[in-house]
Order: sequence, then structure tokens, then C-alpha cells
Amino acid sequence: MASYEHLDEATLEFRMTMWRSDIENCFKNSDIVTKFGQYGLLQQEDVSRLLDMYEQKSSLYAAKIMLQIIYTKNQQRKWHTFVSAIEDAGYEFVVSRLVADEVEIAEERERGKHLLLFFGPHLENKVDPIELIASLLQRQVIKQEDADRITNVTHNKSKAEGIRVLLQRIQMYMKPHKWWNAFINSLCETGYEDIARLLEPDYLCCKALGEEYETDDALELNMEEKMEVEPSSDLNCQPSTSEQTNSMNSMNDLTAKQAEHVPITSINCNADRTEFNLKELNIKPDNGKTFDRDENLADDYDEMNERNSDFGGSDVEEDVDDNLKRNRDLNDPIQRTYKLEDYQEELAEKAVRGHNTIICAETGTGKTWVALHIIDKHLSKAVPGSRKAVFMANQAVLIKQQSNRLKKVLPQYRTKLITGEGDESRILDAFIPDNDILCFTPQILLNSLESGNISSLSKFSLLVFDECHHTKGDAPYARLARRYLQEKSKSNVKLPQIVGLTASIGVGRARSKEEAVEHILRICACLDVTPPLSTVVKNRNNYEKFVNTPKEETIKMVVKNPDPCKHVLLKAMEKTEEIMQGSSLVDLFEEKRPNERESQAYNNWTVDMMNAAQQRVGDAEIARDISASAMYLNVYNSALEVNNLLRVLDVVKYLASKHEGEFKGKHKHTETEKRLFDSLRAVQTQLLKLNTDKEAHNPNVHTISKQLQDMLKEKGDDSRAIVFVKARATCRALAAFLDADLQDFGLRARPLFGKQTKGAEEGMTESVQTETVEKFRDGHYKVMVCTSVGTEGIDVPDCNIVINYNYSGDEITKIQMKGRSRKKGATHVMVGDDKLLEQEMVNAYKVDLMRKAMVEIQNLNASNIQYKIRMFQENEKKKFLLKDECSKAKKSCSEEDDLEVRCKHCNEFGCFVSDLRKLDCHYFVVDADFRSKVTRKPDTPRKFDGIEIKVIMDCPKCTKMWGHVGQREQTELYLLKLAQFKFVRTANRETFIYRKWTDVPFHIPELKPGDISKLYGN
Repeated sequence: MASYEHLDEATLEFRMTMWRSDIENCFKNSDIVTKFGQYGLLQQEDVSRLLDMYEQKSSLYAAKIMLQIIYTKNQQRKWHTFVSAIEDAGYEFVVSRLVADEVEIAEERERGKHLLLFFGPHLENKVDPIELIASLLQRQVIKQEDADRITNVTHNKSKAEGIRVLLQRIQMYMKPHKWWNAFINSLCETGYEDIARLLEPDYLCCKALGEEYETDDALELNMEEKMEVEPSSDLNCQPSTSEQTNSMNSMNDLTAKQAEHVPITSINCNADRTEFNLKELNIKPDNGKTFDRDENLADDYDEMNERNSDFGGSDVEEDVDDNLKRNRDLNDPIQRTYKLEDYQEELAEKAVRGHNTIICAETGTGKTWVALHIIDKHLSKAVPGSRKAVFMANQAVLIKQQSNRLKKVLPQYRTKLITGEGDESRILDAFIPDNDILCFTPQILLNSLESGNISSLSKFSLLVFDECHHTKGDAPYARLARRYLQEKSKSNVKLPQIVGLTASIGVGRARSKEEAVEHILRICACLDVTPPLSTVVKNRNNYEKFVNTPKEETIKMVVKNPDPCKHVLLKAMEKTEEIMQGSSLVDLFEEKRPNERESQAYNNWTVDMMNAAQQRVGDAEIARDISASAMYLNVYNSALEVNNLLRVLDVVKYLASKHEGEFKGKHKHTETEKRLFDSLRAVQTQLLKLNTDKEAHNPNVHTISKQLQDMLKEKGDDSRAIVFVKARATCRALAAFLDADLQDFGLRARPLFGKQTKGAEEGMTESVQTETVEKFRDGHYKVMVCTSVGTEGIDVPDCNIVINYNYSGDEITKIQMKGRSRKKGATHVMVGDDKLLEQEMVNAYKVDLMRKAMVEIQNLNASNIQYKIRMFQENEKKKFLLKDECSKAKKSCSEEDDLEVRCKHCNEFGCFVSDLRKLDCHYFVVDADFRSKVTRKPDTPRKFDGIEIKVIMDCPKCTKMWGHVGQREQTELYLLKLAQFKFVRTANRETFIYRKWTDVPFHIPELKPGDISKLYGN
């Protein structure tokens, strides 16, 4: 075990706080209580009380109280004593969280846990826990107290219950890779090799594997042998010699090849010491939450993350007269030449020399002009047709805009726009030979790579990532970046140059400059960029002339007291909660219900209840009633948000939209659903009576209107204003109110919110979004009310007023929203409650942190930076391998494990998973009887990925929407909406809910467009 004497108390306490929930889950045995008493961390009365708790209540509850007591102790070297005690008690995993200078990546740490969660029902049916106990004791995976507990539960209850306890206990003591390897070997040793192969298809059991604890040390030793010199963890130390640098370069190649031959279960990430802090802050321990949030319901009240998916970004307008003229030129059909400012030439230098880079500059300083210049230089240096440049933006609306600009500014090159509306996106490879520049979203390129239409990224010579700060998590940019790194490590082909554009690279969860530096370096590693980044240094004075800094104002929202509308809604929620009472499931979740019914946490709780009812309640009718009650609570919670920001009449309209949806299926309601529906109507009636009550009026919405009137009058007729809000319901209602309220002043307002996808019940189509932005740009509408989709990519040089109405995101959102105010003399107004204003202070701190980190990165030691970049890249590649392995394991289920696809709301049978086929990202039913099971109703005609949508299909029993009927090749396709279904395993009736189709544990055959007519015999 690593020494920890060098760690101070503050560091140990910080790490303890970061890992507290994981640690609480490890202390399931009461022996830890006496151990802490032995070390003086607990008094005798505490020991007695806690032992009673372990006996009479849940172990988790007792562990929480125990740690709470220790936290309040005022004792010297308390946390050092704590570590000594848990080390003595054998809690290796907990010790490693507190004292290790490096931890495994989250995917590796959670891998075994996720596989057990997935295959748990199978183990419960097939494995006798008693048979595993001796082997697990011998390997020190469990203790005798655990063995006794497993034995008692198995004998007194069932083998299934015994396995559940066993699967919990094996995770308590060892590091994740150790207990997982030991568990697999124990399965092999006790005759359960088929189960071991199910969990680990490529795993070599028992003697073939050898001692399971040696693999990580062997890998680390091998890496150390390949690396003659490891750079210091101090990034500013003196650089190593050229021989040392060459050694590190060869190490990188060798370890990449070595990783291909190491069993995935034995890989352990060994990053340098300075990596640890950011990993701590990037890890959000799982608190046992097992249900995914319903995507449908989220559409209506929460678009906080929608800026990642609905509008990408574009920063091309300048905030001084020359640049405003230049941007208007971009919208002019006449061809124009371009000339860069000195600072723009500086931003382009590194990329023009052929290096991968990230161009970082403020919004409105013309990064798109820089990108056009780089593309021009890149193509002009080669034989015509030999180089292929790609420009990517997150959304089709923006990529169309950029494509038009490329055609106007660089007419000498052949530019091709490819969208997902037709079949072109499926034959991307066909357009490469005859075009110089291709414009598309990253998802189109990903689909082509996954389908095999594009064999390699080496087909291209330049990739431009607009708004590259989205290269994180599982976003399309991040997945493309991982593909790039995989190709780089496996082949000798020449890969394309990468150029990223951003005004707001962000700091993630960093709390210090050092952690912010690490966050930025991770993005650099993903995009294969070695700092320094492309920023303005030499031409700073020239650059600052073009940086527009709007004036900032803050207005605190008025709290309504009394609030009659809120009172009515809260009463309705209380009654609805009473309807749910009596179910054991509700009793289980009652202790988790947040007290504040207005909060987002409460909203999340209602979604958890809906999913849990369908998964864990055997009686379909009871499950339906619980789910319906939770849905109505969700609606009332969202109505409270509307009430907070708008008028009573807007709350009534919001509830009416929900009323209408429920009314259509009223004839098929259960008794409980009828009660809930009648209650909703009664609430509407009460609220309508309040509409004339002065006490129910909301002064805040009138404040917004008055601010707009005064500011638009003051700033002139050519002004534009954008108002940001969080939810779609608020967006539509506020736009309607402002449009009516500002009519007397000759002003019009329109909403802009998320696009209408193939599965969404409501949303804006791409064409309506584009038309709205164009009319706003032209001045037909002077006010545009936006959700987060408008924070990036709105390209309106005349916009000089931005108002945030109780809406705040992160530091990236803050920069991007301010950046929408392009014009000189612009004003940015924040209207919010105390909580939001506090968040804005945090965002401002993080913006400052980001800027300091950017300066720091430019001065770091080059050799050590390269080392860290390589280590981060190794981590990214391992993530790719781990996810691929987990995906293969999930898809390994046999035909005997077929799943029934049932309505999540009423349990009506739809089809089997084996009846499904995949076409690109769409999943449809091929069972000929399915078409007779659904009811149809007309829908707004639109096209997605070459499939024409005209009809909505509903459940025949409860009338909830199941998806759409599309048409392709004169054939009807019954496209399922995943969020509306649950999956029941035919073998044991276990129920599952999946958030993504890729999580469904069954291989669904994929078809090509030409296969459809053959499949149906047309």
C-alpha cells in the first residue's frame, strides 16, 4: 500500500469528501465500528449505538451516521488515524481512494459493477452462492462475517437473495480490477465456467490466467522498462534531453501496441501524479441511482444541455464597423475576397504550417474567417483534387450556414453540403473524389465510419471542428476523436490535420488553475493537439479592438408572497401523492422524495418513480397507476416553473396542453387515471378564477417587457434583443406574451427552441428554426426568446441586447450567451433569483480560471506536456476498448434470452426484440402482425434520414404514442420510440428500461436501404 505520511489532513479530508458515497457503500460489516473504536475515532457510547443500528437498520444508514460522527470529531491527525484503521481492517479499496496519487478511469472502475447489474438476474437463476464462498474466502475477496451473512440469507430466503448479497460484498474490500478478476476465477474454479465466459468472453480462467493480482504490476513494470526517463510531475521543470525525448516517443508506440495484446480486464491506467486531482473532480460517484430520466418529459422543462445538440456555434461577426461590413458581405450573394487582420494571421500560423491546433479567441473576433483562410492555404498547396477538407458543425442549421460561406468566399473550390435529410449521408464516400470541401455534422461522419461506407479518416487531409469544446463525454466530436486516436495507434496511414475552433474551451469541474490546465490538456489530447494553442500574443492591441465586451446589469427577481397559483398547484401535488400511497414501491421511494416540490430534484424523482413502477411492480395495473400519478406530479412540477416566471394564464395554457393529450385517451383510462384527470381539470378551473386576482400577477414578466421597451427605444431601430430561458414551455409562453405586450411599440417577438426529432412530440423543424433566425436577422422580429439552443451559433450582427431570464448554465454558456450581443454598446442583463445569481458568480470565477489556465498552458515545459498528452491519449484509447468490450458482452445473449417489447405505460405487448431491424439509427418492427396492433393518426409530414414521416402510431390499449410510421422505398416502416417501451426477459419475466438502443442486450440485424423492399417481398 502506498505511503500516506506525506499527505496533509486537508488533502485526506478533501479526498474523503469526494469519495464519501463509495466509502459508505463499502462499510456493510459492523466490524469496522469496533475497529474505529479501537483507534479512538469512536467513543464507547458511539460504538454501542452504531452496532445497534447495523443490527436493526440498513448497513448504509449506519455507515452514513458513523462517518457523520467521525466528521464532527475534533481530533489531531484524525484522517491519518482513519486511514490506519481501515488499512488494518483490510479495506484496500477505501485506502486507495484516500492515499493513492492515481486512480483508474471511471469506465474501468465501474465496469465490473455494470456487468453484474446487467447479468445479475442470470446469476441469480444459475449460481448457488454457497458454492462460491470457500473460494472467495481463500482469495480474501470476502471475510467470514460476509460468508455468514450470505449463508444465512441463502438458507432463510433464497439462492437469488444470497447471490444479491454476495455480489454486494465482493466489492467492499479490493480494488475494482482485483475483485473482478478474483470473482471470475472463483466462478471457473467452482464449475461455473459458462457464467465466467458470459461475463468475460475473452477471459482466460484460473491457471491459464495466473495470479489475478499480478497483471497490473506487470503492465506497469513493462511500461517503466520502455520509458528510460519519466518527466517530472512538475510541468515547469527543465526539459529532458533529446535522447530522453526519443525514448518517450518510442515508449508511446510500444505501449500502444502492447495494449492491443493485454486482456481488457487487466488494463489499469497509470497516469502521472498530477493527473489525480482532476480525476477526483471529474468523478461523480454513483449513489445507487439505477433509473434513467425519461427523455420525453425532459423535453418540456429542461433544455439545460441542449446547446450540445440543437445549435452548434459560429463566431464570425466582428463588433467594429469593418467586421460588421465583412459579415454582411458573407450573406451577400456576390463573391467577395477576404483580407485577415494581423491577429487573425497570427491565429492561423500554426495550422497553416500543417500542425494540429485549437484556435482560441473571443466570440465575435472572426474565427470562421481564420478557418476559411486555413482551408484555402491547405488546398492551394497541393495538386488540385489531392487534398480533401472537412468542415464540421454540431447541427445541420449551422453547417448549411458555413457551407454557404465557403461557396461564396472560396468559389475556386468545389464545396459539397451533406445533410441527413436524404440518402446522401449514407453514401458519403461517393462525394469525396469530386469535391474539395465537404460540410456535414460529425454524426454523419460517425455513421459512415461505423457502417463501413468510409473505411478510414485518412480519406481526408483536414478536419475542422467548429466549437470544439464539445469534444467530451460521448458527444459525436469525442467519439470521432477516439476513432482518430485508435487509427493513429494501429496504422501507418497519414491521418488528417485537425483544427479546432472555440471561444470557450471551459474548465469542467476544476476548482483551481492546475485542475483547469489538466481539463484543457485532456481536450488537446483528444484532438491530438500539442500546446501551445493558437491564441493572440504578438498582436494583442490589434485583437482587443475587435473584442466586444457588453455592459452587464443584474436585476433580482421579485418573490411573490402570497402566491395563490403556487398554493393551488402544491395542493394538487399533495392530493396526487396521497393517491400513490399504499404501494410498497412508493413506501420505498418516499424517503427519497425531495421536500421542495418546486425543485429539479423533485422532477427527477417523479421520473424515477415512473421507471421504477414499470420495472419493479409485478401487477401491470398497479404499475400503470403509480406511473400515471408520477407523470401528473411531473406536470405540476413543471407548471410551478412556468408560474415562477410567467402569468397565471400561461400556467393554465401549459396545463391545457397536457389536458388535451390526456383527453384523447380518456375512454381508455383506469379509475385512478380518471381521478387524476378530473383533478387536473379542477386545477385549471381554480387557476382561471385567479387570473383576475391582482395577488396572482407576476411582476417579473412585466419587468422583462419594460426592460425590452426601454432598451430597444434607447438603442435605436436597428437593435435586436435575445431573451434566454430554460424550458420550452416558458419559451413559447414568454414569446407569445411579449409579442402581444410589445405590439403597441411596433415590436414583434418569436420563440426559438429545440428541433423536432424523429421521436419528439413537439419541437421546431429545421426549416422553422432557420426561418426564425433569418427573420430576426432581417428585423422582421426584433425580439427572439430562446432556450439554450440559441447560446451558440446565432449570427446576428445587429444584436445588442441579451437578457437571461432566470437561466444560467456553466462558464461556457456564460461566454457564449454574452457573445450573442455582437454590436458595440451592447448590454447583457441577468434577471434571476438568489440561487441563479450565485451560480453566475461561480461561472464568472470559472471564466477567469479558464483564461488564467490558457496563459499557463502557453508557458509550460514542452517535453512534459507531450508526456501528459500521450498519457491522456492512452486513457482515451482504453476507454474506447472498455466500452467496446462491455457492448460485446451485452450483445452476447442467445436467442433463448429474447425480450418482449411492451408498452411502458400499460404493459401491452408490442413485439419481440428479435422482430426488430436497424436502418442507420432507426429501429423498426418487421413482424407482419404488428401493423394491426397499433392505432394511427396523421402527423406533420417531414423527412428524417431519407424516411418520410406522415403518421403517428399509438398504443391500442392506453393510446400513448409508440412512435411513427415512416415510408421508404414505397414500404411502410414502423419506427419505435424507445422511451415508450419496457423490455421483459422471456425466461424469468425480469423487466428492464433502456435509455439507448445500443444498451438493449440483443444483436439487432442492420439493414442497408436496398434490403427493405426484399425484406417485405416488394
